[in-house]
Amino acid sequence: MADRQPERGESENVTICVDTLTPKDENGVIRLAQISDPHLFANKAAGFLGINPWQSLSAVVEQLAEEAPLDLLLVTGDISQDHSATAYLHFADAVAPLALPTYALPGNHDAPKLMSETLRDTSVQYGRRILAGGWQILLLDSTVLGLPAGHLALDELRWLHGVLNSTESCPTLVALHHHPKPTGCAWLDQHGLDNGVEFLSLLSRFPQVKAVLWGHVHQEMDLWHEHIRLLAVPSTSIQFLPKNDGFALDLAQPGYRMLNLHPDGTLTTEVKRVAGSAFLPDHSATGY
Repeated sequence: MADRQPERGESENVTICVDTLTPKDENGVIRLAQISDPHLFANKAAGFLGINPWQSLSAVVEQLAEEAPLDLLLVTGDISQDHSATAYLHFADAVAPLALPTYALPGNHDAPKLMSETLRDTSVQYGRRILAGGWQILLLDSTVLGLPAGHLALDELRWLHGVLNSTESCPTLVALHHHPKPTGCAWLDQHGLDNGVEFLSLLSRFPQVKAVLWGHVHQEMDLWHEHIRLLAVPSTSIQFLPKNDGFALDLAQPGYRMLNLHPDGTLTTEVKRVAGSAFLPDHSATGY
């Protein structure tokens, strides 16, 4: 595990807080699960647009437990809906039965400083850079205080460039909360990564970057930008209706993404959802 928690935007040393994971698979494949946007409350009984987010996260974790053996769990933001330390502790409790190295980055509904401080004494790491089976996973902070939209600060981009420039032989995943490419949902795309073009332009200069992962959009996306695969994951709570100009909720169930990272630098991936139809949102909702 990392020996300390980094300050977000720290760019001087490209080897800070590196965790090194050895794959469980005898062929060297790293099996990674990505979840996002639990939107938990301090009160486990609290509802979120018609569903109980604690229960839906628990259902996702229960299904993930059947995916064994996994090597790590990646969480791409919006853990807390009410900015409470208790919500972060609930999240750590929820994923603890998986007994996996777990790494999280903040979303626009999170309180990054509180999140970092609260998770420090749990099994969930406020992650930065992970080495796993020959791959590296870089976690970025795209949050802007008080705004739903995202932005990668100059320090983040400098840090990212520095790491990529010094690890040209290492296949790389980059993870953040906000979407750098439009979804086709007008209401949602105004809250994307406002310098997504610059971000993708930087990444496109590095052949070792294989994919970008994000949350925020509460739906599945699978796109390409030059040689880079662009992947969004469903939420563990409510789902947004794809390709809809106004705010609307989808009947699709909570989900997660599985990724297999192969030693030759290729990856395979699949989105899976909770079985059944237990989680039905409030279709009268016009926002949150």
